[in-house]
Amino acid sequence: MKIRIHNNSIRLRLSMSEVKKLSETNEIKEELKFPNPYPSFIYILKASEDGNSFNIIFEKGQISISLPSAEIKAWANTAQVGIAKKQALAEGTDLQLLIEKDFQCLHKRPGENETDNFPNPQA
Repeated sequence: MKIRIHNNSIRLRLSMSEVKKLSETNEIKEELKFPNPYPSFIYILKASEDGNSFNIIFEKGQISISLPSAEIKAWANTAQVGIAKKQALAEGTDLQLLIEKDFQCLHKRPGENETDNFPNPQA
């Protein structure tokens, strides 16, 4: 799972096996380790505990994103490319979230393995 963070937006891209795992187990997790004494940065995408809500929480170096389980299943099992969400912030702005299927690039880059990425529809 790739993460891109810019200003008030988070973008996640998932490979075919990651989408399948999320759909089957309701959770996928990545960890970015730093040298000691610094803690790891963890990001999790999962089905919400009640199965129906959307939420983004950041605490103790961890981003936890919860989505309705039905929405995850529908996205995983159709040609739908992404899920877009907004979470209102206290300052009157929004935190934008985009979760996408990771497609193979149209222009191959040397040394990059894209065998687990979704076939590009424009190829």
